[in-house]
Amino acid sequence: MKQILFITTFLLFFLPKSFAQVDDVLESLEDLEVSGENAEDLLDATENVLLTPHKKYNINDITNEQMTLLGFNNMQIFCLNAYIMMTGQIYSLNELRFINGFSKEFIEKISPYIYVEPIVKQPPLRLDSIFKNAKQSIRLTYNQNLRQPYGYTRTDGKGYKGKNFASTLRYQLKYFDKMEFSFTADKDYGEPLIEKGKTFGYDFYNLSLTFRDLTKHIKQITLGNYRLNIGEGLLMKQSFSLGYMVGNYGAKHSNYDIMPFRSSTEYNYNTGLSTKLQFGKFDVLLFGSYNGVDFNGKSIQQTGYHRTENELKNKDSNHLTMGGTSIQYYYRGVNLGANFILYHFEDSLKRGNSLYQQYDFQGKTNNVISLNGSYAIKQLLFFGEVARSQNNAFAGIGGLQISVGYKSNISITLRDYSHRYQNFYADAIGVQSRNHNEKGVYVDYSKYINNRLDYYLAADLYHFSYPSYRANKSTTNYKLKAQLRYKPTEKQKIILYFSAKNRQYNDTTANGIEPCDNIIVQSQLKYGYDLTSWLTLEDRVGYSHSFTNDSKSNYGYYNYLELIAIPKQKWNIRFRWTYFKTTDYDNRFYVYEYSIPLTYSSSLLYRTGNKFYVNIAYKPNEHLNFYLKYSLTRYNNLDEISSSNDKLEGNYTHYLYTQILYKF
Repeated sequence: MKQILFITTFLLFFLPKSFAQVDDVLESLEDLEVSGENAEDLLDATENVLLTPHKKYNINDITNEQMTLLGFNNMQIFCLNAYIMMTGQIYSLNELRFINGFSKEFIEKISPYIYVEPIVKQPPLRLDSIFKNAKQSIRLTYNQNLRQPYGYTRTDGKGYKGKNFASTLRYQLKYFDKMEFSFTADKDYGEPLIEKGKTFGYDFYNLSLTFRDLTKHIKQITLGNYRLNIGEGLLMKQSFSLGYMVGNYGAKHSNYDIMPFRSSTEYNYNTGLSTKLQFGKFDVLLFGSYNGVDFNGKSIQQTGYHRTENELKNKDSNHLTMGGTSIQYYYRGVNLGANFILYHFEDSLKRGNSLYQQYDFQGKTNNVISLNGSYAIKQLLFFGEVARSQNNAFAGIGGLQISVGYKSNISITLRDYSHRYQNFYADAIGVQSRNHNEKGVYVDYSKYINNRLDYYLAADLYHFSYPSYRANKSTTNYKLKAQLRYKPTEKQKIILYFSAKNRQYNDTTANGIEPCDNIIVQSQLKYGYDLTSWLTLEDRVGYSHSFTNDSKSNYGYYNYLELIAIPKQKWNIRFRWTYFKTTDYDNRFYVYEYSIPLTYSSSLLYRTGNKFYVNIAYKPNEHLNFYLKYSLTRYNNLDEISSSNDKLEGNYTHYLYTQILYKF
C-alpha cells in the first residue's frame, strides 16, 4: 500500500451545472460498476441519460424516462402516474405531498427541474411548423488508437480489414413531444469503412422515427429501430434501467413501453413498426420486427464487431422475425397486464456442449406469454410477473416496495426461474446472462436521514439448482453491497462503498473437481472538496481481497486523485492520474471515467501500472461544442499487452477521442 500515488489532477465536467440531476444519475453509473454491470449496459445507460433533453419538465406530461433522469425511484414513478390517472392533472406542486413516496425533502430537490401547467394542445404536424420549431443537432465523433496492434499488420488474412480508428455520426430532430427522428452511423476500430464489393460506408446504421399523441386513441407510433420494456422483464426488457443493487431506485422495473432506439450499440433492438393505443383504462402495444443478427452457424453473436473475415461473414447471416402484443389495464393504483411474443430465426440455433448449456434453447421458433401486475396502496407497492415459454417452462418474479415515513425505502423481491425456461428477450433481475436456472431473494434498504447523510444496503441470496457456468453441481451464492453518502460541509462530500460476493466455481479438491467458494470483498472511498467556486478536488481509493479454495493472498488496490476545474464559461478541462496494482484478474477494478459525450468510458485496472487522461471542452457559442480526450496507460514489467489481433509490443497504450456537436 505504500506505493499508492497521490497526484493532483484537473477534471472536465461536461454537463451544465444548472442540471445537477443529470450528474446524480451519471454518478449512479459509478455505483453500477461497483455492482458489476457490463460495459454495454453502462454505455446504454449513459446514452439514455445524455440523449434525454435537459430542461424543466411539466409534471403533468413528464415521461417515466424523464422521471428516472430526475432521480425518481420506481415507487414514486408508479404513484405519480396513478395519482394523475385517478384525479386528473396536477395544478400545484403542493399536491405532490399528497402522493405516496413524495417527502418534503424530495419535492424540494426536484422543484428546480419541474413546473406545473395544464397540458395544452401542441402545434400541428405540418412541415412548415416542424422546420420552424424543431430542435436539431449533428454530432461527429472520431477516436484513434495511437498505437498499431498486431491485427492491422498481419499478412495471413486473419487480421483486421479496416483502419485503426472508430467513428460515430449522429443526427437528432425533436419537435416538441410530438415527433422525433434520429439517425446514427457507427464504425468500430478495425471495421472497414469502404471495401470493394463488401461494404460501403459505416458498418452500422440506425434510424428511428416516432410520432406521439396523433389522435385520442393513437398515443405513439415508432417506425424503424426501437426497444421494448414490458412487465418486470421476463417477457421482454431491452433497455437498461437503474434498480438492482443501485441506490434507492428499488427493484421494480420502470416500464417505458416503446422507446426509440438511438444508440450505437448493435444488438438487442427491433426493426419494424410499433404502436401504443389507448382505450379508456387500457393501453395496447402492438409491435413487429424483422432484422438481421450476427450468427456463427450455432449461436447468436452480440459483440457488434465486424473487423475480420469471419466476423464480416457472420454479420446479419441469420434473420430474426418477432411480433407480439401487450395489453395493460390501469385503475386506482392497480395495473394488470397480459403479454405475448412470438419469434422465429431463419436458421436454427444449436445449444452448446457444456453441461450448463444442456437446457438452452435450440431450434427456430419460440413463443412466450406472461401476466404482470402491480398494486399501490398507501406506502406499499406490490409487483410481479409470471411467464411461460413454448416448452411449458415457467419463470416468476414478485416483490414489495415499502416507503416508511417517506425517508426510508425497503424492497423485497423473490424470483424463481425454471432451468428449462427459454426466452431470448428476457432480462429480469438475475445474475446470469439468461433468466433460467435461478432462485433468489433480493432485499435492499435505503435511508435518507437529512440532506447531508444517507445510506443504502442490499443483499441477494441466490441458488442454481442445476449446473451453471464453471460449476458442475448446484450452488448457493450471494452478493452484498453497502453505500454511505455524507456531506460534512457544503464544500465536502464523502462516499463509502462496500461489496462482497461469493459465486462458487469448479476447483480441484480431495474429493475431485467440485464447486468451491470464490469470495471477493471490495471497499472504496471517494472524497470531494470544493477548493473554490470553480475548482473541486476529488480522491478515490479502493482495496480488494479474494478468498478461494487454494489461495487467500490475492488482492488489489488503486488510487486516483483529480481536480475539477471550470475557469471560464467557454472552457472546461479535466485531468486524472491513477495508480493501480492487482495480483490476479478476480481482484480487478472497473472505475468510471468521464469522457466525450455519448461515449461510455471505464478504466479496467488490472496488473500494476498507472493511467492518465485529460479532457478538454470548448463552447464558443450556444450552437457549437468541441470535445477532446487523450488517455495513456502504462504497465509495469510487461513486454506485450493483450493477445491475438489486439497484441501490442511494449507496455503502454494511448488513445485520442474527438467530437464536434452542432445544435440548431
